[in-house]
Amino acid sequence: MKRILQLLSVFLASVMLLSTTAMACTGVYVGKDVSDQGTYLIARSEDQGQSDYNKMFMVQPRVDNVPGRFIEDTATGFKIPLPATTWQYTYVPDYTRGDDGMYPGSCTNEYGVSITGTVSTSTCAEWREADPFVEPGLREAILPAAVAAVATSARDAVDVLLGYVDEYGSEEANTVMICDQKEAWYVEIYSGHHYAAMKMPDDMVAVFGNHIMMGLVDPKATPEDGYIYSDGLFDLIDELGLAVKEGDLYHLSKSLTKSTRSDNSNMRTWGGMKLLAPSLAGDTYDTDTFYPLFYKPDAEKVSVLDVMDIYRYRYEGTPIDVTLEGQEGNRVISTTNSSQIHILQTFPDWPAECSAIDWIALGNGEHTVFVPFFSGITDTAGAYKVDGDTYNPEGAYWMFKRLCTLGQLDRNLYGNGVRSFWKQQEALMYQQMLDATPTMLAKYAESREAGADYVTKLGIQMSEWEMKLSSNLYEKLLTCVTHNINRRTDRIETFLPDVPLRQVAESKGYTVTWNPADKSVDVAKGDVCYTITPEEYTCKVAGGEDIELTHYAYVNDGVTYVPMDFANTL
Repeated sequence: MKRILQLLSVFLASVMLLSTTAMACTGVYVGKDVSDQGTYLIARSEDQGQSDYNKMFMVQPRVDNVPGRFIEDTATGFKIPLPATTWQYTYVPDYTRGDDGMYPGSCTNEYGVSITGTVSTSTCAEWREADPFVEPGLREAILPAAVAAVATSARDAVDVLLGYVDEYGSEEANTVMICDQKEAWYVEIYSGHHYAAMKMPDDMVAVFGNHIMMGLVDPKATPEDGYIYSDGLFDLIDELGLAVKEGDLYHLSKSLTKSTRSDNSNMRTWGGMKLLAPSLAGDTYDTDTFYPLFYKPDAEKVSVLDVMDIYRYRYEGTPIDVTLEGQEGNRVISTTNSSQIHILQTFPDWPAECSAIDWIALGNGEHTVFVPFFSGITDTAGAYKVDGDTYNPEGAYWMFKRLCTLGQLDRNLYGNGVRSFWKQQEALMYQQMLDATPTMLAKYAESREAGADYVTKLGIQMSEWEMKLSSNLYEKLLTCVTHNINRRTDRIETFLPDVPLRQVAESKGYTVTWNPADKSVDVAKGDVCYTITPEEYTCKVAGGEDIELTHYAYVNDGVTYVPMDFANTL
């Protein structure tokens, strides 16, 4: 949580309530045995107390043999010494005028260690009084980077993180997820010096809000059993009379929160279950139900595209749908105040230095796009490094966020079109990354340098393409919004996005040919051939009737666009 709201959050935690303007994030996990590509997926939305909050996406280079360095929480002066050599990692930092530290959000390093941190949580007052937070201490402002800089495996990363809490103390209660190519871990930090960690099941999924989630555990379990506890954790629970047990097992969540969960978080946990395991969730959210952390999904396999849909969910079609009267204040997963969302997808058989795809969405999930980057990149497009707290059309965050702002003005008139456009692009990028994988592997087999050069150029190319599309989408959407102002109800237009003809047509197996004589475009497959001419509403069909387009085709910045409803019929 951001330091400027920390005192407020501590007060709110005493009654287990977090307002929709406080720092609150949603975590998602998919085990490799139930993911469609046999990968681990760990994800998190970074939700802010305001809608405008610039985030960047960058790469921290490896540093060799430079002793005497620290990683510093600039807001508090807290420092952790670094070894002489630290690893390369990706990260998603705050804009610098945020004045609350780096806040790297998520990291994937050159050893294939991915970490997302953090989902802020809280405990009951008795627990916080017994083991107070340490100030200054470890905060999420540096936590992911401080671990990614030095860890060589998921288990090593867990030990590093818990070692920091042991040595320095924590300033916050947080949940962290860490994975590599072999395993995934879930860590809950409860207070200044206490925590619990567990190896996550490969055949289950999880979606959770801002609350402690770990259920029944055996206090005698060891790291070899997949559990790590702070010294004296269960003794202190017993001493305070907080223990909620079933036999010899302790229910950590119920013990440390006195069996209390807020709707603010609990309904997000239910919402995730509603999407992934509706047979378990039931039709209606129940405020008194302690929804579990892990469960098996109903679908045989879960894809990264499914996880994206979770971050767009507003309980549509359920009794707590926020469009229903009396439900407007429900805390949704897809809050408009997300500054960035990341999905870290780790592949078990790829080279460790490029073992993951980091899917990065800037802005809130409902109306932005998840852009993929192989984790071996050494740089990002310049737009991802644009700093500042004021709208800048050259910055990636602002390019995507402005679409979020317009889309949520009216979700039916404008937002649906934006969502459908980006979902189509995500499906295309999903396939593009699969198609690029053989080349990536061949380049890394050639040399690490060749591999890194390939994935870096690909990441910049793909992200710049999506930013080009976002600019065209914004121009058309702003025109539609402006066009509708003060119009009669029966003349208001619903936004229909235009899509890049060549990209969409070729993805469906068509051959696209530009005719320089009249600047028309032929789109052909088998016996079918469409001819589209810029600035015309008519699409000519070889041997058939012409098609009247909803909107004329046009060229913008070298790209031919056609209405999405026509492209969907190809």
